[in-house]
Amino acid sequence: MKSLQPILFILMVSTVTKIYAQNLPTGSSWIVTQNKNVTIHTYMSPSSMFANTSHIIELKDELIIVDGQFFAPYAFELKKITDSLAKPVTRFYISHDHPDHYIGFGDAFPNVKVYALAETKASIEQVGQGVLEQRQAQFGPMIATKLNKPSVIQQPGEETIGNVKFIFEKSLNNESVVSLVIKLPELGVYIAQDIVYNKIHLFVEGDTKGWENALHKIIKEKAYTIVLPGHGKEGTIELINANLNYLAFVNETILKSKNKNEFKAAILKKFPEYGGEQLIDIYLNYYLKPKNWEN
Repeated sequence: MKSLQPILFILMVSTVTKIYAQNLPTGSSWIVTQNKNVTIHTYMSPSSMFANTSHIIELKDELIIVDGQFFAPYAFELKKITDSLAKPVTRFYISHDHPDHYIGFGDAFPNVKVYALAETKASIEQVGQGVLEQRQAQFGPMIATKLNKPSVIQQPGEETIGNVKFIFEKSLNNESVVSLVIKLPELGVYIAQDIVYNKIHLFVEGDTKGWENALHKIIKEKAYTIVLPGHGKEGTIELINANLNYLAFVNETILKSKNKNEFKAAILKKFPEYGGEQLIDIYLNYYLKPKNWEN
């Protein structure tokens, strides 16, 4: 989701405050895949909290994390997992500049070196502190007290870390303007983050052609059989097709609908099992403004 203005999350405030007062639901974690050199773990916040995923790449002597959490308590749950693995976290990668992936982990991982693409680093340097303060005002102790901003620019290309080959790529104009993709060919793992969702409503702002192109690119990557999304559990080629079908239905429904209420009703009817309904409200109220809709 975007680096949203303060009002955009007002839709969530009362719900989150109530959940916090009644004890937070806990996230979940599991091993995705492994071999003798590397193990991939995923931690996911509850569906009611957007099912944000953080992926732990466990190497022989170190841990690498891909993406933080929006809410600080879930970043501390993530830290409990890394502590249990008894290896130092040496790198923290931020895939893109949406706040649900970078504002939550500053307290839990204050001293870990953070890597990001140049564009993502610049964006967080420019707006990150302001976004953090806005969320602190809205959600209080649910939000971290400080940021751990990117300090290292990750260049696209290949790199060997702990005897494991990593491939870093830049993806443009998908769910976000710029995204970091991380591939581990040894395991056939494609870390797509918010290019892919799994059973969570996709955050649609307008034209989806770039997003669809990014999904088709993943389909062509025949060497990769496991795709890690930014929201929801891992999947295979079927998950990519599900995202393409979702976007196709969205575009069809935009043309058929007269207004945002009619559009939302159609989306919820078509995908009743999906979480993250509040994401639809946010993008309909502030981003998606088709010319054919009634005001």
